[in-house]
Amino acid sequence: MLAPAPPDEIEVVSVEAFNAAWDAASRFDPARAPLRTWLLMHAKYAALEHRRREARWHHGQPPSAAQPDPDPLETISAREARSRVQNALDRLPALDREIVYRRYFLEEDIAVLAQDLGLSRGAVDNRLWRARGALREMLRVEDGEDGGDADGSR
Repeated sequence: MLAPAPPDEIEVVSVEAFNAAWDAASRFDPARAPLRTWLLMHAKYAALEHRRREARWHHGQPPSAAQPDPDPLETISAREARSRVQNALDRLPALDREIVYRRYFLEEDIAVLAQDLGLSRGAVDNRLWRARGALREMLRVEDGEDGGDADGSR
């Protein structure tokens, strides 16, 4: 994710990721995801934050430049949305949850997932399709939607 960054920058981001993981160690739950996945998520977020800082710097805005305070309502709304999605993800079967995390949060290739999990690519595709549908339905029910219009369409 950081290529072609110099090795020293990659090392700094790696340290940031492991510091974040260490700070969050008490919240690690092996029932939710394997340690490898959990650590890779911290690495991904550290890399994404590094890329955001670099993008701001290259667009004429140094990383230390004061950013306007975000709208509190938008911040709360985004936090609630993340919480709703996380709660829905937690209700998925463990294998489906791992596949979703690895595919959409860690952006792993489906072929790699299939090989690592001992599944066919079609099985991984099918599990992703069903998991997305289950997540949609869980969020729809949580929102109090009935699932369609009077004629059954969406």
